[in-house]
Amino acid sequence: MENHVHTTWARTFECRPRLYHQPPTMDDLVALVHSARAAGVSLTVVGSGHSPSDIAMAAPNDWLVNLDSLCSVVSTFPVTAQKTPEYTDVRVEAGIRVYQLNAALAFRGLALQNLGSISEQSVAGLISTGTHGSSAFHGPLAQQVVDITLLTASGDFRTVSPTTDPDLFKAALLSLGKLGIVTHITFRTVPAFNIHSVQEIIDFDRLLADWRTLWTTKEFVRVWWFPYSRRCVLWRAEKSDLPLSKPRFSFYGTWLGRKLYESLLWFAVNVFPPAMPAVERFVFRRQYGATQTYGTPGAAVDEAVQGSVDGLNMDCLFKQYVNEWAVPARDGVEILTRVDQLVAQAAKDHDYYVHAPIEVRVSNCSTPPEDQIPDSPLAIVNANGGKGAIPGNFSRSLLEYAPRVDYPAPGEPITVDNLTLYINATMYRPFGRDPPIGKWYTEFEGVMVQYGGRPHWAKNFIGPAGILSAEEEKKRIKKDGEMVGIAGVFEKWYGEDGKKFKSIRQKLDPSGLFIGGREWAVRNGII
Repeated sequence: MENHVHTTWARTFECRPRLYHQPPTMDDLVALVHSARAAGVSLTVVGSGHSPSDIAMAAPNDWLVNLDSLCSVVSTFPVTAQKTPEYTDVRVEAGIRVYQLNAALAFRGLALQNLGSISEQSVAGLISTGTHGSSAFHGPLAQQVVDITLLTASGDFRTVSPTTDPDLFKAALLSLGKLGIVTHITFRTVPAFNIHSVQEIIDFDRLLADWRTLWTTKEFVRVWWFPYSRRCVLWRAEKSDLPLSKPRFSFYGTWLGRKLYESLLWFAVNVFPPAMPAVERFVFRRQYGATQTYGTPGAAVDEAVQGSVDGLNMDCLFKQYVNEWAVPARDGVEILTRVDQLVAQAAKDHDYYVHAPIEVRVSNCSTPPEDQIPDSPLAIVNANGGKGAIPGNFSRSLLEYAPRVDYPAPGEPITVDNLTLYINATMYRPFGRDPPIGKWYTEFEGVMVQYGGRPHWAKNFIGPAGILSAEEEKKRIKKDGEMVGIAGVFEKWYGEDGKKFKSIRQKLDPSGLFIGGREWAVRNGII
């Protein structure tokens, strides 16, 4: 197809490739790879476009490939031995969207073990960018992957796993679409389950006081922080056999509430920025109430029982810029205190205003040393009273952006010292209007870097200050908050793993067939 315009879901970037392809079969996809190589063009694979960055923006002379037609469940492999809990390995074509996979699994009485905030993206995109949920007992979503099949630049299929070409497997677990086309993934799934969640209002200072114990109180925990209100929403959940309940009421979820909130954001962005703190406090009260319920005797309990998908997914509200960084959770109190001070001072000086919530989540990205890799995939759930992952692998991807933290010692419980903290600074685009993000994101990232943080690959990070000279910055940066990238610190941050990824990429694709979105790749040190 010619004259196709591809945009991100958030309408933050668009591209106009020479050709847009949606191959109906695997044979057609292979033929497309051969045709592109012969034509001397690069291929960029896209799914739903939910990354708000330009990571998948094709150059005008290149081809864009969408795998939506390659969305079948290929096979299922139930565990053969009598094991508890049970699990089933399910092989799918990688163009399947997560919501389609959720439905296909539910039909078979199965479910993914953990999910991120949304289910609109393709499963190839899910693992290629490092998507995660929020649980001290689960790792990134790629932890559920048993094996991956790549279509390489030569037109050959290669299936890799922890035991078959393990280095390529570690590269493919977070490939950024630069190794080849992910065509098939085998996921380790579990019997379908419900989620019983309790949602409480917690003061920001109380959150910090209870930091070290709060994250392991339930299997799934996440926090939405409203800095001008100095309140947070604490959502904690665990698997349950209780019957499904009615959904929670949501002010955001009503037509009027949604339009009113977006209109107030538009007013604060475009007319009177100092209104933002009042807008946040008003909306918080309408959505959640005014009083702390966490740890308050006799407080009303806001609870719900939902299917795992409805429980773990969330409403992302409006088009948005998203800047998320991973830092060691053990430093969370200091980091959030520093960010809180930045936000308060900026508002006092009328320098900039932030949007809420700031999303605060954790994952267990620690990986065991070679001599501690469990013999059974059931080791985690058995050690934690049935909570946690039944991993498809115990590997750390070569481009894993979560800082390295200690794996729990044998027999020791999981603590905050073993966890990665994700802090997600969202800035909404009300009715398609851009908010100013440059000053806020620059200061936010400055704190993250000081604590060894790294950005989520698929988000709107700018990059550490000082990478460009003042002259280069003036020449290159044309837009508020535009990405500088991390090329200048890539080797320092990713070390030998980063070098290994680039070496593997070069051997697999010496002609650069899969270096679509080349500008982004150069900007961030991938090539």
